Amino acid sequence: PLDDRLNRLASIVKDSSFRMKGLIENMLDFARGRIGGGIVVDINHNEPIAEILQEVINELQPLWPDRSIDLHLDLQEDVACDGKRIAQLFSNLLSNALTHGKAATPVAVNATMADGVFTLSVTNAGEPISAQARGRLFQPFSRGEIKPGQEGLGLGLYIASEIAKAHGGSIDVASDEMSTCFTFCLKH
Repeated sequence: PLDDRLNRLASIVKDSSFRMKGLIENMLDFARGRIGGGIVVDINHNEPIAEILQEVINELQPLWPDRSIDLHLDLQEDVACDGKRIAQLFSNLLSNALTHGKAATPVAVNATMADGVFTLSVTNAGEPISAQARGRLFQPFSRGEIKPGQEGLGLGLYIASEIAKAHGGSIDVASDEMSTCFTFCLKH
């Protein structure tokens, strides 16, 4: 049994190691993409998307214990993709929504698969992303407006977009005064 001080220290170590792991993965993917012609995917024709998305939520929720994440699934068909890479893409999108979204408002995650189209969207309330920042969000080392405590290299959205491209899909962003929504779309 740990006392309060040791619990806080353990939590700090856990949070720091999670962020470090993400930074290392993003740097390795960035280097591989620049050297070897892009991110490589291993397509499986029956990935358990619902389980993959829930696993990412379960990994991130303890880092934001006061935030609510609403997951809505409508998966009428199998999804052909690289599950590990989709988990990475989703983790980057969800982390951004939790970091930059309004704390009192849930992050909405919607995943649908119908008529040969898989769509994954992550929506949060908060400050809108300016048109200027939206134009460069998917470039390496690019960041939107940063507030204190929002550290990072600016590679998460770039890596997510590279994973989308490697699947033959795309990521788009829409942002206004009401919400910001990142949407990954993959047509089979």
